[in-house]
Amino acid sequence: MTLKTLVTGVAAAALVGGAAAGVTSIAFSAGSSAPGAVAVQPVVWDIPMPQAPPAQLEAPLLQTLKALAGGGSFVGKASYIEGGIGRIEGIAADRAYNRAAAEGKFPLTFNVANINIDDAGGVVSADVTATSALGTTATQNVEFVPGPSPSGWQISKESALSLLSAAG
Repeated sequence: MTLKTLVTGVAAAALVGGAAAGVTSIAFSAGSSAPGAVAVQPVVWDIPMPQAPPAQLEAPLLQTLKALAGGGSFVGKASYIEGGIGRIEGIAADRAYNRAAAEGKFPLTFNVANINIDDAGGVVSADVTATSALGTTATQNVEFVPGPSPSGWQISKESALSLLSAAG
């Protein structure tokens, strides 16, 4: 390899690296800055995007809860649960749902309060109060995560298992 090839390769790498970093002009003057030279400014990456205010989150969270409490097999509700639902979990959830439906507890109405947004991971926690058709109420803290459900939110796997064990 000749020195010319090495220098050309280093210059090309610097040019490509500068372009990838968003540098449009590289100016270097020993001891002084040239007029018109563009100073490179530091860039901060991974800045959290502003989260939706809690009032705007209430409707999609309620939509997720209503979809999970609606009729039908839990296999079809997998998009509302973080990581989906396994076969055994689906069978257990269907049994708990059918038992509660036979006892006349459905339909459920929900109230979502104290919505908190975790800045780090986009996890939302809220106190969910469910009222059955019989008038009994229960409140539990539920975590939601952004996901590919029609509402844009999924109930966290941990919260889903907690709700299932509380119902069963």
